[in-house]
Amino acid sequence: MSLERIREAILSKAREEAQRIGADAARRHDERLAAATEAIEAEFARRLERARQHTQRESDRDVTQARSGHNLALLKLRNRILSEVFEEAARQLAALPDDAYRDYVRGRMREVPPGLAGQLLCSARDEQRLAPLLEEFNAGRPPEARLALVPGDVPSLGGVIVRTEKFEIDLSLDTQVQQLREELAPQLAQALFPPDVTV
Repeated sequence: MSLERIREAILSKAREEAQRIGADAARRHDERLAAATEAIEAEFARRLERARQHTQRESDRDVTQARSGHNLALLKLRNRILSEVFEEAARQLAALPDDAYRDYVRGRMREVPPGLAGQLLCSARDEQRLAPLLEEFNAGRPPEARLALVPGDVPSLGGVIVRTEKFEIDLSLDTQVQQLREELAPQLAQALFPPDVTV
């Protein structure tokens, strides 16, 4: 067998293996996402039922006088439920196995410009599992464009913040959760909170 055929056979096998690994990773991701979605929906349902019971008890006392206070309390409760659900989703993402979590952060770090130097802020609990990712990230960059890992109190939920002398790039779960909440809260509220409970 010629050298070229051997080379082509090896490359073909490598491509097949890469496709298999990619398909397995996509399947595992879809399974985790489906399980997380199911858990979040179940938690929404439990919290919603408690909120509805609470609302009914309060409105039975004195509907006319309590309407204003009740509506404000219901709005706060809905906001708290939504906040807790989004924060729980972020905690589940931050609790992924190290490799999966690094893959998530790696994907977010694609937004970092190649010539940028500075600090990579992470929570203290993420320092050890993000250190290999930073090593990998810095390996392809010149010394003057490397980032230094700085563990601390922020971001609190997970992810990273890139800090330079002039600006920050916020790639944290904290900010992503806030953005998703602003984007999805109206749709989720409409789907999860019945229209017969007015605000």
